[in-house]
Amino acid sequence: MGKIAVFLANGFEQLEALTPVDVLKRAGATVHTISVGEQMITSTHNVKVIADYCINDVNLGEYDGFILPGGMPGAKNLSLNEKLIDGVKTALQSNKLVCAICASPAVVLAKHNLLDGYFATCYPAPDFIKMLGDKYKKVSVCVSKNLITANGPMSAMEFSLKICEYLGINPNF
Repeated sequence: MGKIAVFLANGFEQLEALTPVDVLKRAGATVHTISVGEQMITSTHNVKVIADYCINDVNLGEYDGFILPGGMPGAKNLSLNEKLIDGVKTALQSNKLVCAICASPAVVLAKHNLLDGYFATCYPAPDFIKMLGDKYKKVSVCVSKNLITANGPMSAMEFSLKICEYLGINPNF
């Protein structure tokens, strides 16, 4: 199963970040939260979280899956980190699992032209849908090869369970 990285940036949506962390850990996965800034990160609702690691202190190649939560400006802050974008690009090309929810499919993946050959969903804001263009699927969770995307916090649990299904693991509820 390997290691899964959940990336955090100031302004992240806590349901979209912490639901996968919880569900994957219940399923026995090794999950690390990785900040693209300081180790203490603040969510959109001012919840402070201490990440396991900062991005400059890890080798992204050691991870078998990446999770990109949404939230604004969290998704925008993720999209500004070159090491993360390079890591996501390499992961997609290496058929490693990449997961993005809410704004991140548009603001991170589409913005950096990382959706070639994939379909995705995102938060149903007109600007985000426009960014996905003909890649957009109007569903709550979309699985397209090694890419799993979801439309927002209302789908955080379904998103997390779909990641478990993809990995062949079951959460212990």
